[in-house]
Amino acid sequence: MSKKSNKELETIFNEKEKYTVEAIQAVIWELENRNLIEKTAISVDETLKKSDAVNAVISTEKKENNESPFEELELPFLYSKKAIQGFTIFFSTIFGAFLLMQNLKEMNKPKARIQTLTFGIVYTILSAIILNYLPKTFFITLLFNLIGYVILTEYFWNKHIGKDLAFQKKQIWQPLATSIFIVLALILLLLLPQLLNI
Repeated sequence: MSKKSNKELETIFNEKEKYTVEAIQAVIWELENRNLIEKTAISVDETLKKSDAVNAVISTEKKENNESPFEELELPFLYSKKAIQGFTIFFSTIFGAFLLMQNLKEMNKPKARIQTLTFGIVYTILSAIILNYLPKTFFITLLFNLIGYVILTEYFWNKHIGKDLAFQKKQIWQPLATSIFIVLALILLLLLPQLLNI
């Protein structure tokens, strides 16, 4: 941070929700060293809560562009647990596994991605086989999907991403459109023999 200009430090501080706590702490220390803000004994969390007061001390200039030059300090963009829950429950466990795999790709964890994919495929196949022998009700299918979701988030997410990791939420529109297309294509393939007989 000592190599960054006042303007760059200000950009990081003003967009603090995009950066890690460590980055914000380093910015605060550097601003204190440059006497742009007063040295205090308060923690980063308290400083972040009192950001309006600190922003008044730092000179404010309009940003020339919206891109951040500090990507290595930014919080990662991940699909949330709620998104994974929705895809797992309404589609199937394999769809939730693919979202989690995208998160693991963002976090640069290739081994964990393979484990998640393997789990998603095996669990989906086993679920389909077991559901063939059980009464065909929506509740039982939902129960299997919920179990898949719990394993994906409580085991794979917490182990490989971290339970308390701060991140920015990634939009779900693209995977949602893809998932709907896949489901519609599968339904069409199932109905195709009946349609051809007519």
